[in-house]
Amino acid sequence: MAKVIYNKKRYYKSIARVNVDDWDDEKQRIKSSYKQYKAKNATIQHLKSLMLTFDNYCQLNKYPDIENAIKMILSGIDPIQGKRSPNIPEIKVLDAFSEFVEYSKNNFENNTYRRRNTVYNFVQAFSEKTKYNITFQNIDVQLFDKMKEYSGKKKHSNNTFAQTVKVFKRFLSWSQERNYFDGSIPKYKATEKDITPIILTIDEFKTLYDFEFTDKKLARVRDIFCFGCLTGLRFSDLQRARRDWIVNDQLVITMKKVKEPVRIPLVDRSKKIVEKYKHQPVWILPRISNQKFNDYIKKACKAAEIKAPVTISTHSGNKFTEKTFLKHEVITAHVSRKTFISMSLYLGMTQKVVQEITGIREEKTLRKYISIVDEMKTKEMNNTWGKV
Repeated sequence: MAKVIYNKKRYYKSIARVNVDDWDDEKQRIKSSYKQYKAKNATIQHLKSLMLTFDNYCQLNKYPDIENAIKMILSGIDPIQGKRSPNIPEIKVLDAFSEFVEYSKNNFENNTYRRRNTVYNFVQAFSEKTKYNITFQNIDVQLFDKMKEYSGKKKHSNNTFAQTVKVFKRFLSWSQERNYFDGSIPKYKATEKDITPIILTIDEFKTLYDFEFTDKKLARVRDIFCFGCLTGLRFSDLQRARRDWIVNDQLVITMKKVKEPVRIPLVDRSKKIVEKYKHQPVWILPRISNQKFNDYIKKACKAAEIKAPVTISTHSGNKFTEKTFLKHEVITAHVSRKTFISMSLYLGMTQKVVQEITGIREEKTLRKYISIVDEMKTKEMNNTWGKV
């Protein structure tokens, strides 16, 4: 990775992913044991030459925008001539995508990084298996058609491929910003089907909240989950919520994903959870990894007999399949947030307040929850007045 420091700010460019054994720290070059060492070392040398040439230029001349010049150099563009250096080879799509993933790792939350890394692996596998040489010159609708065909053969759902398209388009936009890609992003839209969210009912929530666990580990996981049901926070925010963020019975938190502060009133049930962990000087809740949490919350819900049947529908190409599970088998951390949204709407909270608390900006995100609430109300009406 190339790094430039100017005015205490750091600018990075990922050149290659190499193992420690493939890097010569003294020479600051990649060893011959790495497959593409010549090309990568040439890129390092050319970037260094561009930077030295620009530095010498600035000794005698005044350049109006140094920060932009640094970004241009790291993109292989000579800021003095205003064009790509002939010595810098055109960046390959997969190399740029690798840099995009590394950028995501350093600038976004872990879920975003993992999602983008998954798409990178998909595109890399697609290119290798189909022998399709993706370049910034041949990105068109036909490429997306080929990727969709490959996705179908891998039995990915339509929604999975739709997410792949979204990430790939975001990568292309990111590449345009860095002058890697000067074409237009294809107007390709992948079909995405609404998935019925898995939620806990009010009775299931109460059962889980009040359940007496003999295993303290499961009790702690239950408390994290229930606090999410009562606040609508994502798992990443639940794990970073601090005690000093509670002001006048409100949790004031800037959500990682939307980067905006929200005030979440704490009700009696959530206050009891906060009180339970008052021995923790910093964090409101116990700390645990997302993966372990998802494993343990399934066990906790099984112990509490959260076992209503849940049917999950999947669309893959033109094929439609349905599979039924017990609810505890498919519970994850995100179900707590979905439960908060659905139960809040059902109990009468306005859509605007739900959006303010959860940080949801688009109304279409709430539509699937509104349809669930409508179904719940219809069922309640039939259970009540159907007996008359």
